[in-house]
Amino acid sequence: MSPLERIAIDEFVVPALPRGVKQRLELLVAADLPGPLTLTALVVRGGEPGPLLLAVAGVHGNEYEGMEAIRQLYEALEPAQMRGAFVGIPAANPLAYAARTRATPPEIDGLNLARVFPGVAKGTLTPRLAHHLLGLVERSVGPDDLFIDLHSGSHDVAFAPLIGFRDVPGAATARAEEAARHFGLPRLWRIPDSPGPFNAETARRGIPTLGTETTGRAGCESEDVDAFTAGLANLLSFLGIHAGSGSPPPRLDGPARRTVDVLAPAGGFLRSPVRLYDHLLAGAHLGEIVDIDGTMVAQVEAPTDGEVWAWRATPAVRPGESIGMIAETNPHSRKH
Repeated sequence: MSPLERIAIDEFVVPALPRGVKQRLELLVAADLPGPLTLTALVVRGGEPGPLLLAVAGVHGNEYEGMEAIRQLYEALEPAQMRGAFVGIPAANPLAYAARTRATPPEIDGLNLARVFPGVAKGTLTPRLAHHLLGLVERSVGPDDLFIDLHSGSHDVAFAPLIGFRDVPGAATARAEEAARHFGLPRLWRIPDSPGPFNAETARRGIPTLGTETTGRAGCESEDVDAFTAGLANLLSFLGIHAGSGSPPPRLDGPARRTVDVLAPAGGFLRSPVRLYDHLLAGAHLGEIVDIDGTMVAQVEAPTDGEVWAWRATPAVRPGESIGMIAETNPHSRKH
Protein backbone atom coordinates (compact mmCIF):
# COMPACT_ATOMS: atom_id res chain seq x y z
CA MET A 1 0.00 0.00 0.00
CA SER A 2 1.38 3.42 -0.92
CA PRO A 3 1.99 5.97 1.87
CA LEU A 4 -0.93 8.21 2.77
CA GLU A 5 -0.82 11.84 1.77
CA ARG A 6 0.30 13.84 4.80
CA ILE A 7 -0.80 17.37 5.65
CA ALA A 8 -0.56 19.42 8.83
CA ILE A 9 -3.74 19.04 10.87
CA ASP A 10 -4.15 22.81 11.13
CA GLU A 11 -4.14 23.03 7.32
CA PHE A 12 -6.92 20.46 6.92
CA VAL A 13 -10.02 22.16 5.48
CA VAL A 14 -12.76 20.21 3.74
CA PRO A 15 -13.52 22.77 0.99
CA ALA A 16 -9.90 22.50 -0.19
CA LEU A 17 -10.24 18.75 -0.80
CA PRO A 18 -11.14 17.41 -4.24
CA ARG A 19 -14.79 16.65 -4.92
CA GLY A 20 -16.09 13.29 -6.02
CA VAL A 21 -13.31 11.22 -4.40
CA LYS A 22 -12.52 8.97 -1.44
CA GLN A 23 -9.14 9.41 0.19
CA ARG A 24 -7.15 8.46 3.26
CA LEU A 25 -5.05 11.25 4.72
CA GLU A 26 -2.47 11.56 7.47
CA LEU A 27 -2.93 14.67 9.61
CA LEU A 28 0.35 15.70 11.22
CA VAL A 29 -0.17 16.77 14.84
CA ALA A 30 3.41 16.89 16.15
CA ALA A 31 6.79 16.43 14.50
CA ASP A 32 8.95 17.11 17.59
CA LEU A 33 8.81 13.51 18.87
CA PRO A 34 10.96 10.42 18.28
CA GLY A 35 8.41 9.67 15.54
CA PRO A 36 5.79 12.01 14.06
CA LEU A 37 2.33 11.91 15.64
CA THR A 38 -0.35 11.69 12.96
CA LEU A 39 -4.08 11.03 12.80
CA THR A 40 -5.68 9.06 9.98
CA ALA A 41 -8.64 10.81 8.33
CA LEU A 42 -11.02 8.92 6.04
CA VAL A 43 -12.67 11.37 3.66
CA VAL A 44 -15.51 10.90 1.19
CA ARG A 45 -16.55 14.06 -0.65
CA GLY A 46 -19.47 14.10 -3.05
CA GLY A 47 -19.51 15.85 -6.38
CA GLU A 48 -21.95 18.52 -5.23
CA PRO A 49 -21.67 20.93 -2.29
CA GLY A 50 -23.59 20.10 0.86
CA PRO A 51 -23.32 19.49 4.60
CA LEU A 52 -20.55 17.69 6.49
CA LEU A 53 -20.75 14.82 8.95
CA LEU A 54 -17.54 14.67 10.99
CA ALA A 55 -17.22 11.52 13.10
CA VAL A 56 -14.44 10.91 15.64
CA ALA A 57 -13.76 7.73 17.59
CA GLY A 58 -10.91 6.51 19.76
CA VAL A 59 -10.65 9.47 22.12
CA HIS A 60 -10.14 6.53 24.46
CA GLY A 61 -7.73 4.12 22.85
CA ASN A 62 -9.55 0.91 23.79
CA GLU A 63 -13.06 1.89 22.69
CA TYR A 64 -13.24 0.03 19.40
CA GLU A 65 -16.86 0.05 18.22
CA GLY A 66 -16.81 3.61 16.85
CA MET A 67 -13.47 3.01 15.12
CA GLU A 68 -14.83 0.01 13.22
CA ALA A 69 -18.11 1.75 12.40
CA ILE A 70 -16.24 4.66 10.80
CA ARG A 71 -14.13 2.27 8.72
CA GLN A 72 -17.13 0.23 7.60
CA LEU A 73 -19.11 3.30 6.58
CA TYR A 74 -16.15 4.73 4.68
CA GLU A 75 -15.78 1.50 2.70
CA ALA A 76 -19.49 1.48 1.82
CA LEU A 77 -19.83 5.09 0.64
CA GLU A 78 -19.62 6.13 -3.02
CA PRO A 79 -18.89 9.79 -3.77
CA ALA A 80 -21.13 9.75 -6.85
CA GLN A 81 -24.13 9.12 -4.60
CA MET A 82 -23.33 11.98 -2.22
CA ARG A 83 -23.51 15.71 -1.82
CA GLY A 84 -21.40 17.29 0.87
CA ALA A 85 -18.90 15.14 2.73
CA PHE A 86 -18.17 12.53 5.37
CA VAL A 87 -14.95 12.75 7.37
CA GLY A 88 -14.05 10.07 9.90
CA ILE A 89 -11.12 9.97 12.31
CA PRO A 90 -11.05 6.39 13.68
CA ALA A 91 -8.44 6.91 16.42
CA ALA A 92 -8.31 10.38 17.93
CA ASN A 93 -5.60 9.27 20.37
CA PRO A 94 -3.33 6.96 18.37
CA LEU A 95 -0.89 6.66 21.28
CA ALA A 96 -3.59 5.23 23.56
CA TYR A 97 -4.81 3.06 20.69
CA ALA A 98 -1.33 1.61 20.14
CA ALA A 99 -1.01 0.91 23.87
CA ARG A 100 -4.56 -0.55 24.03
CA THR A 101 -5.33 1.76 26.93
CA ARG A 102 -7.99 4.30 27.82
CA ALA A 103 -5.52 7.15 28.35
CA THR A 104 -2.22 8.24 26.86
CA PRO A 105 0.56 5.97 28.22
CA PRO A 106 2.20 7.16 31.47
CA GLU A 107 5.64 7.47 29.88
CA ILE A 108 4.23 10.22 27.63
CA ASP A 109 1.98 12.10 30.07
CA GLY A 110 -0.65 9.61 31.31
CA LEU A 111 -3.55 11.98 30.63
CA ASN A 112 -7.11 11.15 29.61
CA LEU A 113 -7.80 12.98 26.33
CA ALA A 114 -11.50 13.18 27.20
CA ARG A 115 -10.72 15.33 30.24
CA VAL A 116 -8.30 17.93 28.85
CA PHE A 117 -10.26 19.82 26.17
CA PRO A 118 -9.97 22.58 25.01
CA GLY A 119 -6.29 21.75 25.37
CA VAL A 120 -3.28 24.01 24.88
CA ALA A 121 -1.05 24.82 21.93
CA LYS A 122 2.10 24.14 23.94
CA GLY A 123 2.62 21.68 26.76
CA THR A 124 2.50 17.93 27.14
CA LEU A 125 1.27 15.87 24.25
CA THR A 126 -2.33 15.04 25.23
CA PRO A 127 -3.46 18.68 25.75
CA ARG A 128 -1.72 19.62 22.49
CA LEU A 129 -3.62 16.87 20.70
CA ALA A 130 -6.88 18.18 22.21
CA HIS A 131 -6.07 21.69 21.03
CA HIS A 132 -5.56 20.59 17.42
CA LEU A 133 -8.61 18.31 17.37
CA LEU A 134 -10.87 21.05 18.71
CA GLY A 135 -9.49 23.48 16.13
CA LEU A 136 -10.25 21.01 13.34
CA VAL A 137 -13.88 20.72 14.46
CA GLU A 138 -14.31 24.47 15.00
CA ARG A 139 -13.23 25.37 11.48
CA SER A 140 -14.97 22.42 9.81
CA VAL A 141 -18.42 22.05 11.38
CA GLY A 142 -20.93 24.82 10.79
CA PRO A 143 -24.58 25.23 11.84
CA ASP A 144 -25.81 23.03 8.97
CA ASP A 145 -23.26 20.27 9.69
CA LEU A 146 -22.88 17.74 12.49
CA PHE A 147 -20.08 16.46 14.73
CA ILE A 148 -20.35 13.10 16.52
CA ASP A 149 -17.97 11.83 19.20
CA LEU A 150 -18.26 8.02 19.40
CA HIS A 151 -17.63 6.42 22.80
CA SER A 152 -18.31 3.10 24.52
CA GLY A 153 -17.97 1.61 27.99
CA SER A 154 -14.66 1.01 29.76
CA HIS A 155 -13.09 -2.15 31.13
CA ASP A 156 -14.89 -1.47 34.39
CA VAL A 157 -18.28 -0.04 33.41
CA ALA A 158 -20.69 -1.35 30.75
CA PHE A 159 -23.19 1.00 29.09
CA ALA A 160 -26.54 0.63 27.42
CA PRO A 161 -26.46 1.75 23.76
CA LEU A 162 -27.09 5.50 23.95
CA ILE A 163 -27.27 8.45 21.58
CA GLY A 164 -27.14 11.86 23.19
CA PHE A 165 -26.45 15.56 23.07
CA ARG A 166 -25.01 17.94 25.64
CA ASP A 167 -27.43 19.83 27.86
CA VAL A 168 -26.22 23.34 27.00
CA PRO A 169 -28.32 26.30 25.81
CA GLY A 170 -28.37 27.38 22.17
CA ALA A 171 -29.77 26.66 18.72
CA ALA A 172 -27.13 24.01 18.04
CA THR A 173 -28.52 21.89 20.89
CA ALA A 174 -31.98 21.79 19.33
CA ARG A 175 -30.46 20.71 16.01
CA ALA A 176 -28.34 18.07 17.74
CA GLU A 177 -31.37 16.69 19.59
CA GLU A 178 -33.34 16.38 16.36
CA ALA A 179 -30.42 14.61 14.68
CA ALA A 180 -30.10 12.25 17.66
CA ARG A 181 -33.77 11.30 17.26
CA HIS A 182 -32.92 9.98 13.77
CA PHE A 183 -29.82 7.98 14.75
CA GLY A 184 -31.71 4.75 15.38
CA LEU A 185 -30.97 3.93 19.02
CA PRO A 186 -33.88 3.64 21.48
CA ARG A 187 -32.41 5.63 24.39
CA LEU A 188 -32.00 9.39 24.06
CA TRP A 189 -29.55 10.95 26.51
CA ARG A 190 -29.51 14.58 27.61
CA ILE A 191 -25.85 14.54 28.64
CA PRO A 192 -25.03 16.76 31.64
CA ASP A 193 -22.58 19.53 30.84
CA SER A 194 -19.09 19.16 32.24
CA PRO A 195 -15.63 20.64 31.58
CA GLY A 196 -13.06 18.65 29.65
CA PRO A 197 -14.80 16.20 27.28
CA PHE A 198 -14.46 16.78 23.53
CA ASN A 199 -18.21 16.80 22.83
CA ALA A 200 -18.90 19.11 25.76
CA GLU A 201 -16.42 21.71 24.53
CA THR A 202 -17.77 21.63 20.97
CA ALA A 203 -21.40 21.86 22.13
CA ARG A 204 -20.56 24.79 24.39
CA ARG A 205 -19.11 26.57 21.34
CA GLY A 206 -22.41 26.28 19.45
CA ILE A 207 -21.35 23.35 17.25
CA PRO A 208 -24.12 20.78 16.58
CA THR A 209 -22.73 17.82 18.53
CA LEU A 210 -23.74 14.26 19.36
CA GLY A 211 -22.18 11.68 21.66
CA THR A 212 -22.66 7.95 22.04
CA GLU A 213 -22.04 5.14 24.45
CA THR A 214 -22.47 1.39 24.13
CA THR A 215 -21.40 -1.84 25.82
CA GLY A 216 -17.64 -1.48 25.37
CA ARG A 217 -15.47 -3.10 28.05
CA ALA A 218 -12.59 -3.06 25.51
CA GLY A 219 -14.48 -5.51 23.31
CA CYS A 220 -16.08 -4.98 19.95
CA GLU A 221 -19.46 -6.70 19.78
CA SER A 222 -20.79 -6.96 16.23
CA GLU A 223 -24.25 -5.73 17.18
CA ASP A 224 -22.76 -2.56 18.68
CA VAL A 225 -20.63 -1.92 15.59
CA ASP A 226 -23.66 -2.53 13.36
CA ALA A 227 -25.78 -0.12 15.40
CA PHE A 228 -23.12 2.61 15.19
CA THR A 229 -22.57 2.04 11.45
CA ALA A 230 -26.30 2.20 10.76
CA GLY A 231 -26.60 5.26 12.98
CA LEU A 232 -23.90 7.13 11.05
CA ALA A 233 -25.64 6.22 7.78
CA ASN A 234 -28.90 7.51 9.24
CA LEU A 235 -27.22 10.82 10.06
CA LEU A 236 -25.99 11.11 6.47
CA SER A 237 -29.59 10.65 5.36
CA PHE A 238 -30.86 13.16 7.94
CA LEU A 239 -28.36 15.75 6.69
CA GLY A 240 -29.17 15.07 3.04
CA ILE A 241 -25.63 13.90 2.28
CA HIS A 242 -26.54 10.37 1.26
CA ALA A 243 -29.99 8.83 0.83
CA GLY A 244 -28.96 5.35 1.95
CA SER A 245 -30.14 2.00 0.67
CA GLY A 246 -33.23 1.49 2.82
CA SER A 247 -35.88 3.22 4.86
CA PRO A 248 -34.47 5.25 7.76
CA PRO A 249 -35.74 4.36 11.23
CA PRO A 250 -38.78 6.24 12.50
CA ARG A 251 -38.06 9.39 14.43
CA LEU A 252 -37.55 8.60 18.11
CA ASP A 253 -40.19 10.40 20.15
CA GLY A 254 -40.38 10.78 23.89
CA PRO A 255 -38.24 12.70 26.35
CA ALA A 256 -34.48 12.99 26.30
CA ARG A 257 -33.49 11.78 29.74
CA ARG A 258 -30.94 13.26 32.07
CA THR A 259 -28.66 10.98 34.05
CA VAL A 260 -27.30 10.91 37.58
CA ASP A 261 -23.94 9.32 38.35
CA VAL A 262 -23.55 6.80 41.15
CA LEU A 263 -20.07 7.13 42.67
CA ALA A 264 -18.34 4.85 45.13
CA PRO A 265 -18.54 6.35 48.67
CA ALA A 266 -15.56 4.22 49.72
CA GLY A 267 -12.99 1.86 48.29
CA GLY A 268 -13.24 -1.90 48.42
CA PHE A 269 -15.18 -4.75 46.83
CA LEU A 270 -18.66 -3.94 45.48
CA ARG A 271 -21.41 -6.47 46.05
CA SER A 272 -24.38 -5.46 43.90
CA PRO A 273 -27.41 -7.25 42.42
CA VAL A 274 -28.04 -4.41 39.95
CA ARG A 275 -27.93 -4.97 36.20
CA LEU A 276 -28.28 -2.78 33.10
CA TYR A 277 -31.88 -1.74 32.37
CA ASP A 278 -33.07 -2.35 35.94
CA HIS A 279 -35.76 0.11 37.05
CA LEU A 280 -35.13 1.62 40.46
CA LEU A 281 -36.75 3.90 43.00
CA ALA A 282 -34.87 6.65 44.82
CA GLY A 283 -33.32 5.25 47.96
CA ALA A 284 -33.32 1.65 46.73
CA HIS A 285 -30.47 -0.53 47.97
CA LEU A 286 -27.90 -0.87 45.15
CA GLY A 287 -25.28 -2.85 47.00
CA GLU A 288 -22.58 -2.66 49.59
CA ILE A 289 -18.83 -2.18 49.60
CA VAL A 290 -16.78 -4.48 51.80
CA ASP A 291 -13.12 -4.49 52.68
CA ILE A 292 -10.70 -7.34 52.07
CA ASP A 293 -11.94 -9.41 55.03
CA GLY A 294 -15.61 -8.86 54.16
CA THR A 295 -16.40 -6.13 56.67
CA MET A 296 -18.94 -3.69 55.23
CA VAL A 297 -17.53 -0.17 54.83
CA ALA A 298 -20.37 1.52 52.91
CA GLN A 299 -23.82 1.01 51.47
CA VAL A 300 -24.95 2.37 48.11
CA GLU A 301 -28.44 3.75 47.48
CA ALA A 302 -30.17 4.94 44.33
CA PRO A 303 -29.98 8.74 44.09
CA THR A 304 -33.12 8.98 41.94
CA ASP A 305 -35.94 7.05 40.33
CA GLY A 306 -34.85 5.73 36.98
CA GLU A 307 -33.44 3.09 34.65
CA VAL A 308 -29.88 1.82 34.90
CA TRP A 309 -28.00 2.96 31.78
CA ALA A 310 -24.48 2.08 32.99
CA TRP A 311 -23.25 -0.22 35.73
CA ARG A 312 -20.06 -1.53 37.23
CA ALA A 313 -18.82 -4.72 35.56
CA THR A 314 -15.81 -5.26 37.85
CA PRO A 315 -16.22 -5.29 41.64
CA ALA A 316 -13.08 -3.49 42.79
CA VAL A 317 -13.70 0.21 43.33
CA ARG A 318 -11.75 3.19 44.60
CA PRO A 319 -13.39 6.10 46.45
CA GLY A 320 -15.18 8.37 43.97
CA GLU A 321 -15.01 5.93 41.05
CA SER A 322 -18.06 5.35 38.90
CA ILE A 323 -20.40 2.58 39.98
CA GLY A 324 -22.99 3.42 37.37
CA MET A 325 -25.43 5.88 35.87
CA ILE A 326 -29.19 6.15 36.26
CA ALA A 327 -31.48 7.83 33.72
CA GLU A 328 -34.11 9.81 35.58
CA THR A 329 -37.76 8.92 35.09
CA ASN A 330 -38.87 11.46 37.68
CA PRO A 331 -36.39 14.33 38.17
CA HIS A 332 -38.26 15.46 41.29
CA SER A 333 -37.33 12.17 42.99
CA ARG A 334 -33.63 13.00 43.14
CA LYS A 335 -32.16 12.73 46.62
CA HIS A 336 -30.15 15.66 47.97
